[in-house]
Amino acid sequence: MRILVTGASGNGGQAVCRALKQAGYDVRMADVMPSSAEDLKTLEFVRCDTRTVSDVRQAVKGMDGVIHLAAWHCAHNPPVSDDTIFAVNVDGTYNVLEACRQEGVKAIVYASSMAYGWWSVYGVTKVIGEDLCKTYQNMTGASIAMLRYHEFIPRPYLEFGSRLLQNGIDRRDVAAATVAAIRAALDRRFELFQTVIHTNHGMPSEVVKDFRNKGPAWCESQVEGAQALIEKYKLVLPNQVEQHDLSEAERLLDWKPRIGFIEFLCDLKLRDEQGLDVHELFIPSELPEVQK
Repeated sequence: MRILVTGASGNGGQAVCRALKQAGYDVRMADVMPSSAEDLKTLEFVRCDTRTVSDVRQAVKGMDGVIHLAAWHCAHNPPVSDDTIFAVNVDGTYNVLEACRQEGVKAIVYASSMAYGWWSVYGVTKVIGEDLCKTYQNMTGASIAMLRYHEFIPRPYLEFGSRLLQNGIDRRDVAAATVAAIRAALDRRFELFQTVIHTNHGMPSEVVKDFRNKGPAWCESQVEGAQALIEKYKLVLPNQVEQHDLSEAERLLDWKPRIGFIEFLCDLKLRDEQGLDVHELFIPSELPEVQK
């Protein structure tokens, strides 16, 4: 199966392309600039600005499935204008879906966001993007998954661990969910499906609701020495953990997240035991695994 990934050179796009490659798919990367990652240079690359109709048609041609990740977001650094965000996210999405219609592509994954809503230009573009997906599904009968990703912007290691308890998710889980979604779309397991892509820590509801007080003891029950690690590294704990029902994603996509706060604590414990300085490290998905 041949899969196109738009926005392939971005943070999420590179992870998705790696996961597709490992799963045995024939991957075409599309972006305005190629990735500099050595392990992705063997994959086909086409230059594609999704605002340009001819670019998009050429990129989509001959594909069995399309994963549309290309977008600008408000948190991008350096910042871009609201006009650019709107043009790329709305016009670009229209162009991709229209190219899929013309080329007969019936398996599509659309990168939505938990910022979906009417409180920012970026959030509005995701509302419009999901509406476009719904319209094109009705028009074409395609199988379309709309994935509302939580935040996976690269963060310092310790900040990343704390954010897993709120609106953060590990990039490896984002990639796995996306590959699972395109596989399910190719298998025609749904017509139109929308789900949140987030972590799942497996906590009892009383711990979720009062994590600052009850969380450290629960973590200790899962990882010996957890409370000492939380104190030593001054991990910021929320009053309440953000958690979502991901059962439909597991049922339809055969996917569930693997990396939560407990997995982070296990990784931190190993690095601590080996005397490694974690203060200058970035997110674990970028790091080689420590030897157990």
